[in-house]
Amino acid sequence: MLLYESHHFDFISNYDSANLNFPSHLHRCFELIFVVGGEMDVMIEQKNYHLHTGQYLLILPNEIHSIATVSQSRAKICIFSPDYVTTFQSMIENRSLENPVFDLSVQAKMLVSKTLFKDDFNLLEQKASLYLLLAELMAQTTLIKTEKKDSALLHTLLTYIQEHFTEPITLQSIAVTLGYSYNYLSKYFNAHVKTSFTEFLNDTRISYGCHLLRTTEKNITEIAYLCGYENIRSFNRNFIKKTLCTPKEYRHTLPALLVSQQPIHNKKS
Repeated sequence: MLLYESHHFDFISNYDSANLNFPSHLHRCFELIFVVGGEMDVMIEQKNYHLHTGQYLLILPNEIHSIATVSQSRAKICIFSPDYVTTFQSMIENRSLENPVFDLSVQAKMLVSKTLFKDDFNLLEQKASLYLLLAELMAQTTLIKTEKKDSALLHTLLTYIQEHFTEPITLQSIAVTLGYSYNYLSKYFNAHVKTSFTEFLNDTRISYGCHLLRTTEKNITEIAYLCGYENIRSFNRNFIKKTLCTPKEYRHTLPALLVSQQPIHNKKS
């Protein structure tokens, strides 16, 4: 499960995913995706990238992105702090990658697989792998100046939802909190996120529910409430709509994924 965070990582984290679908979000870290099998679409700042087996993609800190599986997909994902690659972090200030999709040489693939996608690691080897990976990435693309655009409100909206989606929030309540009219915020959200607030909120909650079903033994009713639903019926209805199976079926038929991260919100329990 991808992490929703509002602060810097002080570590490197990796996990495997199967048929990953995740709504628009952002975090202050780098995210490396390697497609092991199948295909997936990654939307970064409203631009879509179609990934095939064997391809890599790098998402820069604070870039709004979403992930969608085309039919089936298996991927390895590595999330790492900007503090791990300070030289590269300074290079990309106010810039973005012209094309974040890239390939690696055989030698680089072996080193990355050994150091970035394993639980046991050596810090120096990890940093060496990251800089080798970034060097090969930059040989295949260029940095372009980031156009100034009205994205501050979108970042604020997504961050607020990420921090409060387990609570009984509505777009009306968010509009009041942020000091905008409901009509303006509704049109803005639909235009920039390409879906309704209700659909986005349900996607976020169900994604969190999937995480809890895979990684905890909590009962389904408790999970429904932890995800922000007031009753099990609403949770089940939206869960089936998103995953095409019941929460019980999901828990018992899907293999547990390797998750080395905390849940996707940063609320204290």
